[in-house]
Amino acid sequence: MKMLFLAVLAPLLQLAAAAPAPGPTPDAQRSFPSDFNSTDLLTKRQGDGSGVHLVNCDGFGGEGTIIPPNSMVVYCPNDGNCGGFPSNDNRCVMSQNFLFTWEGQAQACTFPTGVRFAWFVNSNAQSQPNFAHVGDGGNQFRAYAGFKDDKRVMFNQGSSPCRSIYYFI
Repeated sequence: MKMLFLAVLAPLLQLAAAAPAPGPTPDAQRSFPSDFNSTDLLTKRQGDGSGVHLVNCDGFGGEGTIIPPNSMVVYCPNDGNCGGFPSNDNRCVMSQNFLFTWEGQAQACTFPTGVRFAWFVNSNAQSQPNFAHVGDGGNQFRAYAGFKDDKRVMFNQGSSPCRSIYYFI
């Protein structure tokens, strides 16, 4: 009887030993230490240095000036130091007078330089935690991984804050 038990048990143990160990859980991949701040995160985002942000700018209607909400794609040659209003060559306006819907379909934008950036953001991306991988993108030069941003203010358009909704590095 012992021989039969061992004959059945041996192949099962071999399968278990050959199976890959489970990786970290999605929550473990997304958690950050309590002392981790967004400045640290910006330093860690750099990759090859460049990044692309999908940005929404709030509208503003005060002091005699009306700035409607709008959305744009912003290219940052040095993503670790990306701030201030982008130059014309580094922004591609997606909408004026309303906020663009970034999620749920393949989309693209061609910058004034002729570089075309295409991306896809999952339709449920806004329900994911900040900094979760939610899509992918690329241009003629390289591929980028897309992440949900924390809606940090990247720059102001007049008195209107422009927030990074997603970033690609």
